[in-house]
Amino acid sequence: MQRLTRADKHVEQWIKVEHYRLHCAEQWPESYYKEAVLAAIHSTLKSLEATSLALVEQPSCTVCASLQAPAVVLELPSRSRNPTAITRLAA
Repeated sequence: MQRLTRADKHVEQWIKVEHYRLHCAEQWPESYYKEAVLAAIHSTLKSLEATSLALVEQPSCTVCASLQAPAVVLELPSRSRNPTAITRLAA
């Protein structure tokens, strides 16, 4: 594994900050400003990853992990509609 230089560590930290900003901006209400900010963040991330000499791992955050994992849908059993299931009525 190659050793990270000080500049590479700086770029890696910058990428993490931009990744955090991306998730923050994704929660904003829809607007032209939001679209512009997201485009700027994506552009910055792309150029940072291109200039980094070190192997840049994809950020592992819970938001990204939840988007990549398939959704699990649990189906609850339906209630019994059988009238004989009620043996005692409340007074």
